[in-house]
Amino acid sequence: HFRDDELDVLVAEATAAGRWVMSHAQATDGIKSAVRAGIRSIEHGIYLDDEAIEMMLDRGTYLVPTLVAPMGVLEAADRGVNVPQYAIDKTKLVMESHRDSIARAIAAGVKVAMGTDSGVVPHGENLRELEQMTLCGMSPTDALVASTRTAAELLGVLDDRGTIEPGKRADLVVLDGDPLAMSGLGDRVNTVIQDGRLVTTR
Repeated sequence: HFRDDELDVLVAEATAAGRWVMSHAQATDGIKSAVRAGIRSIEHGIYLDDEAIEMMLDRGTYLVPTLVAPMGVLEAADRGVNVPQYAIDKTKLVMESHRDSIARAIAAGVKVAMGTDSGVVPHGENLRELEQMTLCGMSPTDALVASTRTAAELLGVLDDRGTIEPGKRADLVVLDGDPLAMSGLGDRVNTVIQDGRLVTTR
């Protein structure tokens, strides 16, 4: 809903303050406006067309697909949460286009970082996003990279986290079974280590 001149000012002021701007952009025109303004990442990206994808590639704009977000809306309704009917209808309307847009962006080589639109699905279910990204054509290895290295790069913290290297924080998750099997990842977490400290193990 922002005009291009408003977006330009937002980005200029954020840049002056040493900050980046991200955009929850769903519609094609809004995505393009955000990319033109120099916004760092597009969250959702439901209606990407070929021009928007090319613009993102040219600018190095990140895409955060949030594929579990629409799933979370429908699941909440199924659980009896009072979700307005218009939200349910809109969610059902966009899901196929959303997946198609993300699949085309992945195939084109747009930088993808994992994110979930936290709060739409219950906390602790974020690992479901990895499986959804692979269903859109991303390899399991690339889904793990999107969730670690690329996410840290997007947030500007790659210097001390996001990869396993000497001198970086030891933020580690140990899984039972094949780490490249994306289904049921959350149920297979064995151990969590945060900044070198054991958080939980089973």
